[in-house]
Amino acid sequence: MFRFIKSSLQWKLILMISCIVILVVITIGGFSYYKSARAIESDAQRFSNQILKQATLNLTRYINDNEQFFQTLAVSQDFQAWTLLKPGDTYQNYAKLKDMENRVIGPYINFHQETLSIILYNENGNQMVYRNPIRDAVLNTEYSFSDSGLKEKIADTGRIQSFVELRNDYKNSNGQFIRIPILTYVQKLYYTDQPVYLAVDISLLPTQQILDQIELGKNGQALIANEDGKIISAPDLSMINANLEDSLVARMKSEASAYLYDKSKMQMVVYQSIPKVNWRVVVFVPYKDLAQRIIEIRNWTAAIAMLSLVSAIVLVYLVARSVTKRIKVLRRTMTTTKLGRFDIRTDVKGTDEVADLAETYNLLLDRIDSSIHQLAESKMVQQRAVLSALQSQINSHFLYNALESINAMANLAGHQPIRKSTIALSNMLRYTSNYKESVVTLEDEVKHIRDYMLIMDHLYPSELEFRFEVQPEIEQSACLKACLQPFVENCIKHGYEMTGERLRIVISAYRWENDYVRVDIEDDGAGISKEKLGEIQEALGQVQTEQDFLQLSRIGILNVHYRIKTFYPHHSLAGITIERMADEGGTRVSVIFPNKPKERTGG
Repeated sequence: MFRFIKSSLQWKLILMISCIVILVVITIGGFSYYKSARAIESDAQRFSNQILKQATLNLTRYINDNEQFFQTLAVSQDFQAWTLLKPGDTYQNYAKLKDMENRVIGPYINFHQETLSIILYNENGNQMVYRNPIRDAVLNTEYSFSDSGLKEKIADTGRIQSFVELRNDYKNSNGQFIRIPILTYVQKLYYTDQPVYLAVDISLLPTQQILDQIELGKNGQALIANEDGKIISAPDLSMINANLEDSLVARMKSEASAYLYDKSKMQMVVYQSIPKVNWRVVVFVPYKDLAQRIIEIRNWTAAIAMLSLVSAIVLVYLVARSVTKRIKVLRRTMTTTKLGRFDIRTDVKGTDEVADLAETYNLLLDRIDSSIHQLAESKMVQQRAVLSALQSQINSHFLYNALESINAMANLAGHQPIRKSTIALSNMLRYTSNYKESVVTLEDEVKHIRDYMLIMDHLYPSELEFRFEVQPEIEQSACLKACLQPFVENCIKHGYEMTGERLRIVISAYRWENDYVRVDIEDDGAGISKEKLGEIQEALGQVQTEQDFLQLSRIGILNVHYRIKTFYPHHSLAGITIERMADEGGTRVSVIFPNKPKERTGG
């Protein structure tokens, strides 16, 4: 039995996953009570914090809306116009109040009926009061802001201030005075030479609806207290103005939000702060409410775990069989590959990882087969390259001897132009036929161009003008051999030789984009046609393969561009660019490569 399981991936998966599921079930059953007891505090804290965050968010939105309304009213033109009125101008006072009601107050109160009254007071004695006709609580008609004692509490800070009190200057629909908790926003403003006051009374009774929505246990209780621990809002109005325990008040002053367990009363206490007003939403939850839910969760967890165990074993068997069946097919294909059969492909259906693995393996076999053919072709190319290099060395040796003979004869005959041309040509041949170094310094490459230009100057006397502008700090930068001379040759071939007109060639080399060297070869010839320029630019944008490179019949723009791109594969800006300098003519070819010093070789 053990050998059978050991040799079968399918039964290994079934046994392994089944053991894991069984272990989980045993762990849950053995430690469920212990874990549940330990989880009471963390779960209660997490759930209560989430609920309190939502309640705090609602209260914060409630407060923010009121403050935004207050600020809108304070900066309104109607309120500023009212501050200019004198006492006794009853008509204008009433008209301005109606304007404020129509434009600002009315639209807000339609959606925020908790606003009870709005008081406008000027130090010159002018006072206007707006009373919300929808509410049952109405401010006493004899109310005086100057006698309310609120003015003395206001600090001259230029900011909105808020006060919470149990007020008894409101009447119900029967005309009887009632005592209700009220949040008052007030601000001292200066629109004239005398200060004016704007006060808005808002009932805190709607906050009880928010507190009623906090459901933490059947017997949980929520309330709002200020920073001193005085209760300012609670579902039970008799608790308003009562004080919380000193220990809890001290904790609330030191921490804006917390979760704690009161052992003496066997209850959880959770509170969070409300921004701006520095209030606290406090919730008391009896322990038995939380424990009851934890026990229910524990029982349901155990039942679900047992059901999951049976279901998991069945599903594991089905899934394992589906996976291992296709793996066996892939295994057979790999076995044939070990025997040297690269033409057999695996046939595995599906869209999962096993199918991807099979598809990848088939692709790998295709690439191995292709690589074998490419390797054979590469060996042939290398052999041809070696033979070509040997033949070139033989030819070069013969040419060196011939040129040395011509140089000696020209020197004896006193023909200095012939002698100089011969030396320049000999230097060029030695430079290009040295196969040991494919990378030279920019200084060596420029010297090679000077030798070429010397020969061209003797060939076309007074018809060609050359100028070099090379920054000294980049002369020792590494440069691919023979990457500039083909473009100078093109300038003469397509410029002077085509038109017969005097040609000026400027070669400038400088640092470009900080990390690159840019060599510009410019001429003032007829210039390349737009159609031909488009063809060349399109060809430069195409990625050449090695076989395409070997098939190039001449060394030109595409050849040099391919060499640079191949030698600097990680430098996207390296390569060749070509452009017309003007509509009248002129061509600029730019050779761009990284600015790196050439490494010195020993010997």
